Amino acid sequence: MIRKRKYSKPFDLCHSILFNEYPLEYTREIGVPGEFEKKINRRVHLKNGAGGEMDSAYLNKPDDIILFEKVATDLEHQSSYINDEKLNKIGDYDTQLVVDEHLPTLIVIASHLEKEKSKDMLIRSPSDITKLYFLDLGEENIRQRLYTVSQIINNNQHLSTENALNLGIIILYAPREEAWEITETVVNLYQKIAKNLDFKMETCLYQVITIMIDAYFDDEKEYRRLINMVEKNTSEKTIEITAAHQNTIESLKYAQEDLEYTKTDLKNTKANLKNKETDLKNTKTDLEKTQKKLAKANGKIMTLEKEVSEIPKLKAEIQRLTAQINGK
Repeated sequence: MIRKRKYSKPFDLCHSILFNEYPLEYTREIGVPGEFEKKINRRVHLKNGAGGEMDSAYLNKPDDIILFEKVATDLEHQSSYINDEKLNKIGDYDTQLVVDEHLPTLIVIASHLEKEKSKDMLIRSPSDITKLYFLDLGEENIRQRLYTVSQIINNNQHLSTENALNLGIIILYAPREEAWEITETVVNLYQKIAKNLDFKMETCLYQVITIMIDAYFDDEKEYRRLINMVEKNTSEKTIEITAAHQNTIESLKYAQEDLEYTKTDLKNTKANLKNKETDLKNTKTDLEKTQKKLAKANGKIMTLEKEVSEIPKLKAEIQRLTAQINGK
């Protein structure tokens, strides 16, 4: 049976969870140059007048290898290739970072897709260029991560924060054609370590893994089987918090939909008002034309009335002249 998905943007959501909970470790593990310092504003004023948001924005300290001074960084997760429309939007993100932070910028793209099929440079002027920095998170990279973490967990070796976080990274950036297989492997590894994780890491991984199961599995039976496996060794507190989080997301989703409908209604109302304004303008123009015609007609009438008023005088003058002639 085909099931209805619970999350509308699962990849962006999981990226946000990993970044918000472990910004330093996450950015370091996926290979972003430099070192995380602090989060900054990610709201953007787009050129079309609308508002937007970067996936994640932060100040990045130099590593003296690729970055040689502090930069304002936009880290974007991409599950589709970057086209001209998306590139222009990212260009707006770049401009916003400069306006907000007065620093050089670094625009980073995190994706499982090949960078060669995406647009990678926006030139607004000879000295104003946005060049995208792509991370290597393709199949080979993800397979190597999975092998390394599997070895650590299966051999009961010490599991660092970065090691555990890699379970979330692996399932998020899994090649789509192999996502089912990789997801099942990640779920099995999570089961082995869940009871030994601290609450923060357990909650983070539980949320990311269950959201990605929702994204990858359409069949209700397979979905439920994997969810049951994940929940088996997960604390009730984490499950309850995640359920509450999901309800909040659902509420926000409906609120956003209502907002979109309201925006559409306002847009239609604005268009109707504009049409009425145009009609009123046309009516005003017609009235002005009619008034000019009336004024012109009144002028002719006044001229005619003046000419008519002169007729008795002309008649009298004719009579006088006639009398003079007859008298002669």
